[in-house]
Amino acid sequence: MMRPTLLQHLRCPDCGQGLTNTSEEALRCIGCSKVYPIRAGAPRFVSDSTDTAMYFGYIWGLHTNTVTPPRQEIPYHLKVMYESLGGPKLKGLILDGGCGDGVDLANVALDPDCEVIGVELSGGGTATSLSRTRGMERAHVVQGDLLHIPLASNMFDGAYSYGVVHHTPDPARAVREIARTLKPGAPLLLYVYEDFSDRPFHWRAALAIANSVRAITTRMPPSILMRLCKMLSPVVYVLCTIPSRHFSWAARFPYRHGTHPFGLDGDLYDRLSAPIEERYSKTGATALAEDAGLMAVHVTQQRGWMVRATKPARQVEVRRGK
Repeated sequence: MMRPTLLQHLRCPDCGQGLTNTSEEALRCIGCSKVYPIRAGAPRFVSDSTDTAMYFGYIWGLHTNTVTPPRQEIPYHLKVMYESLGGPKLKGLILDGGCGDGVDLANVALDPDCEVIGVELSGGGTATSLSRTRGMERAHVVQGDLLHIPLASNMFDGAYSYGVVHHTPDPARAVREIARTLKPGAPLLLYVYEDFSDRPFHWRAALAIANSVRAITTRMPPSILMRLCKMLSPVVYVLCTIPSRHFSWAARFPYRHGTHPFGLDGDLYDRLSAPIEERYSKTGATALAEDAGLMAVHVTQQRGWMVRATKPARQVEVRRGK
């Protein structure tokens, strides 16, 4: 069953009105009367109808039946953002914008000072996130679209989104939607891919070649693409990971985070499968936050651009005065 405490935070993505339970299996909008199903304890505001949901749902759903709730924190993306951006950890009611397979979602839910709601586009990711947070009372999972977040405005004490908005049809709108849900003064931690505009020509050429390859791989069935990525993993480890650890000229190589030759298949799949992929300069990454009405506090490069931004209190006060 969906946890009752989640209902107070949900809103209709079409009209923005509140929702009510019609049964344990459905929600109804009190404004437009649209009905949304509840399956496996998660309200469903979208279906797996897009290529993005299909490709990412495949990889996130691979371990639905094997994952279990963690007993202690598993270092993952949010930890890297904390270490790279500094500042205090997120506390209170937290939004995970694109929770994927739920690792960070579960990590946050372990903190007694946090309650977290993960919004995930794909059915596979939603299923695995539910499995990973089963029995964790402070974790909630919603299948929804970051371009139309089915959550109330000015509600969250903090939010994070790692490697998600640049895969949406409108990244700027996705960040605006996340910003909308934040309370005045609340922080957002954001990660997006870099566009290599600050790198030499050969780096930009390599990116162009990779994008050409993606024109082929994004048309492959997900299972076949995953097999290809498993074969490529040791090759990339030798060509990228090992040199990055031993030569200064390779210090910024991609995939320098690899831990063993057969551990890069997921990262390769992520890069080769995404039907949509936007990339940003430092200025562009900063603008994503600032154009959403946030104040960029810190921007740093860590396998892409990480931004720590804050929603100003005065912005909401002005809107209320109108």
